[in-house]
Amino acid sequence: LAGLSAAALLSYNGIATTVLESHDAPGGAAHTWSRRGYHFESGPSLYSGFSTDTSPNPLKNVFQIIEEEPEWITYDRWGTVLPDGEKFAAKIGPEEFGDVLREHGGPGAEEEFASLMKRMEPLSNAAQALTSMALREDAGAILTLARYPRELFDTLKQGQALNDPFALIMDEMNIQNKFVKNWLDMLCFLLQGLPAAGTMNAVMAYMLADWYRPGVTLDFPKGGSGAIVDALVRGVEKNNKSSVHVRSHVDEILVEEGKAVGVKLSDGSVVKATKAVVSNADPFVTKRLLSKAREAGQTSTEFNDYMDMLTNTDADEGGIPNLKSFIHIHAGIDATGLPTEPSADFPAQWAVVRDWDAPEGVEAPRNIVLCSMPSLIDPTLAPEGKHVLHAYVPATEPYEWWEGMD
Repeated sequence: LAGLSAAALLSYNGIATTVLESHDAPGGAAHTWSRRGYHFESGPSLYSGFSTDTSPNPLKNVFQIIEEEPEWITYDRWGTVLPDGEKFAAKIGPEEFGDVLREHGGPGAEEEFASLMKRMEPLSNAAQALTSMALREDAGAILTLARYPRELFDTLKQGQALNDPFALIMDEMNIQNKFVKNWLDMLCFLLQGLPAAGTMNAVMAYMLADWYRPGVTLDFPKGGSGAIVDALVRGVEKNNKSSVHVRSHVDEILVEEGKAVGVKLSDGSVVKATKAVVSNADPFVTKRLLSKAREAGQTSTEFNDYMDMLTNTDADEGGIPNLKSFIHIHAGIDATGLPTEPSADFPAQWAVVRDWDAPEGVEAPRNIVLCSMPSLIDPTLAPEGKHVLHAYVPATEPYEWWEGMD
């Protein structure tokens, strides 16, 4: 969605923008597809911060700027199946989570969590103070940030603390309750694929403030995640000089005199750029797209070193190892005997945890499975009497298990 968001904002500001999508549908990891009346979600299952007008959610802010947005369906439960088979689907927010802590965490759990929330409050306020729309990397940041003096002060006051790992807060608060520690580790992991030790305070502060405030709801786009993509495409094409093209695979970024001037597609055609080329591909693909320009000496040594650093996977040399991957299962199933709407007994989304004490904890391969049945929220996603199911392991598959299979 990052590429479409950038394109929609550029179009809104009067800049003619051409989006070239290699796939047969736009949206990247958030695209959807249909088979025999079933509508499948390829990407995100949980959304929040969209159904309210005042929100720190950056994508909501993009929608507000381009004045295009899906219709949102709200609901308020997310379930968990624990290793002992016990399950719960309390409402998000503080109203019912205290009951969960008392039942599954035992003595002290509710008090520890309440103390942690109080400690995180100034960090949460700082994490949500500045809209992401005010952030930029050039000198113009002075102008945009100056519009939010109080919010900027709150953020700067917590500056370093926001970048520290959340594990330091857990140590400071002496979190001892096993259920609370496991719950926080799982939340951290589901947010960004890392347990508490590797999750920044800013991420946890944002999530705790968003999920555990009174009256909070979860949001789902009517029609599925594709409705988000459609809204962004409409935002791009509002500008009659902008367009989105699918099945347009880019083979090469063209560089002249050190400047990206266009792209060459797999069919041999060339699309020229009047201002810039924005690559929303990962560093590995972007480096490959620039390989001919590099061989021709069109890219600088500094830029080449930077791309080499981004694509170095050797941890011994300071690189970033290949990340673990996902396994997805998408199924259309008979709904006989199943509910038609989510409830505490059968929520629309739930996590299954096999073993809190696995050697790698929440990161252990296939230790956590996330399940989503969005047709409980929006019945139009499946034929009558049917449901769609999306189940996946969240980035716990070692890369080496699947290496070379593409």
